[in-house]
Amino acid sequence: MKNVIGSLVAVAGLAVAANAQSRLDLQVSLDGVNWSDSVEVNASTGNSATVLMRAMISWTGDVGQTTGPVAFASLTWQPVFGNVRPGVDSVQPFANQGNNLNGGGVNLDADPLDGPFGRVIPFASTGPSGTASYQAIAHAGGSGGAPAGNYLRISRNDITRWPGTGPTTGTTAVNNFNGAGGVACVQKAVPTPGVDPDRREGINDIVIFQIALTVGGVGQGETHDIDVTAPTDGMSRNTVTGAREASWFRGPGDNSGAVKGAVEVDGAAIRITPAPGALALLGLGGLVAGRRRR
Repeated sequence: MKNVIGSLVAVAGLAVAANAQSRLDLQVSLDGVNWSDSVEVNASTGNSATVLMRAMISWTGDVGQTTGPVAFASLTWQPVFGNVRPGVDSVQPFANQGNNLNGGGVNLDADPLDGPFGRVIPFASTGPSGTASYQAIAHAGGSGGAPAGNYLRISRNDITRWPGTGPTTGTTAVNNFNGAGGVACVQKAVPTPGVDPDRREGINDIVIFQIALTVGGVGQGETHDIDVTAPTDGMSRNTVTGAREASWFRGPGDNSGAVKGAVEVDGAAIRITPAPGALALLGLGGLVAGRRRR
């Protein structure tokens, strides 16, 4: 199944970066315990199910005494659910405004099926405020410069264009050429003791974001595939080189995230099939009808 979804992603223009030093790994789960790059959901027409998605960032480049990073600093990015069905599949509510200290970040719950969802503390040190918020923006039929198809893209609510499109210079370039209006996963280099959450050290498998998708069911003999990705054009852009990259802290004295790494995305796939119980019930109905005819 993953190969099929990967082909759909490439056709849609969502191919990921090669030769990167940072990996954004998108994983899906039905229970919040078992995570993988693909899941099969059993749900019949008229019913729905919840699929969890989490994002983990890792440094994959060389690590040396003087050049390697010690902690993740920041990445602005835009989660995208592709091949969704309008009015059927939807993103569940998540912490969409503020920062670590006022509701913009969440702690990973022992029971993640019911949330909370959003940026994981301490990676919400900054965020939208006032009239701005993060939301799932729908693209259908090429709206906003999107590829053909139906998508749900998470970004700031004023970022209405598809990633990589729109003005390239000036203040309006944020919509959506330079990626700055995506979900900002950022932690402080020097947290204020007793106020800010502690800095998260380490460079492997760091969970920075978690969210849930409600998916509708399908009829007998049908399947439906949804892909989960993050276009590199929707990520932080180096204004000098144009590279889409994550920032990493080199050491205690690095307050800016001096180590940069281009990002590759390992996406995920969701396949929806009819619930086995529904198929069994249909089979039983056919058996009863046959007996009545006899």
